[in-house]
Amino acid sequence: MEVFAPTPAELVKTYGARKTPDDKYEIQAINAPWVVKREIDLAVAPGSRYVIEGVKIEGLTPPWEAYVALVEAGGDFGAGFVVARRRRMFSCIYKSYAKPIDTQLAPYVLIKPVELQLTDRENVVECVDKPFRARYLAVFINAPVAVVRRVHVELSPLVKENV
Repeated sequence: MEVFAPTPAELVKTYGARKTPDDKYEIQAINAPWVVKREIDLAVAPGSRYVIEGVKIEGLTPPWEAYVALVEAGGDFGAGFVVARRRRMFSCIYKSYAKPIDTQLAPYVLIKPVELQLTDRENVVECVDKPFRARYLAVFINAPVAVVRRVHVELSPLVKENV
């Protein structure tokens, strides 16, 4: 079990935390240390198909999975795809992501999750319900901390629309 407990000053300075009325510090999942991201600028629209190249994820083994997503500037919403060795019954999946599976937060820390619409095909983003402007391409790893530490992520993103 891993405990995420930076000081309040570090939460604000490093992770962009905001103090809540009940004296807790909330950070966006997109700013968490376990998320790998690159800045991009892309208008994402429903009905379009996006192919994302240049994302390498090494060391991720079943049953664990990763989510590669185009995420809006606020970090609340994103659309992307699932990286996993198994298929699902549905082609579009809705997930909420905040932290690795066995991560415990200090009592004064809150992580605001990102809501993801995911396509169950690697490198393809087709499940988009609403238009938004993507500010980041991010990788969220849904696994225990020990696995997250072993995974190596390289991002040199190239996004192609309607391929």
